[in-house]
Amino acid sequence: MDDLDRLYYEFVEILRRERPSALSEPMTVLEVHDELIPYRRVRNPAGLRSNDDYELALSRLLAGERSYVLGDSSVQDELRAGIEEKLPDIRRYRAFPDARVWLNAALIPPPGHIRYAPPELRDRSEWRDPPGQDVSPHPDDEVEPETGAAEAPIDAVQNCPACQAEVPGRATYCPFCGVRLVPGACQSCGAVLEPVWHFCPECGAARADGPDSA
Repeated sequence: MDDLDRLYYEFVEILRRERPSALSEPMTVLEVHDELIPYRRVRNPAGLRSNDDYELALSRLLAGERSYVLGDSSVQDELRAGIEEKLPDIRRYRAFPDARVWLNAALIPPPGHIRYAPPELRDRSEWRDPPGQDVSPHPDDEVEPETGAAEAPIDAVQNCPACQAEVPGRATYCPFCGVRLVPGACQSCGAVLEPVWHFCPECGAARADGPDSA
């Protein structure tokens, strides 16, 4: 996963939370970089180290890399040409403020833990098995418990949804980036807050248990 993936998943999360109609409607390039995902807003959640990293990732997104975003082919060709120059022109998108782009509906991730969740990670989650499907092991796959001295249990590990570092399965917060790893409760209305949510889906209150809260 790289800056482009992280920026895209943050983009989808913002649209789903604040402007769901834009998940299926065109947006102008100006709207995307100036209103929806400006650098100041996405640099921390998307893990962008500098404004140049942001503009390169945004240029790749608007140019249609990985087919995350669709748009006018001539504009996207022009943006790709700028990126591929010996000295990449990562601000060429500013020349097309009125060009329209839209999300590729076939690649929009499902609601839930969508931040930083590319297909290879979703394959390891609950999306892999449709609800109601029998996932019990085949009889031939069952292993009889061994007798004798029991081996010491091995702590399970999990991947932080924000920085992808391996952390102990029992951890409540990521020791590397501070993101909460288990659901919490909204202090305003008591609704369940998933680990990567910044705001309550019921009352809209900002969560108070993030890594930056006092």
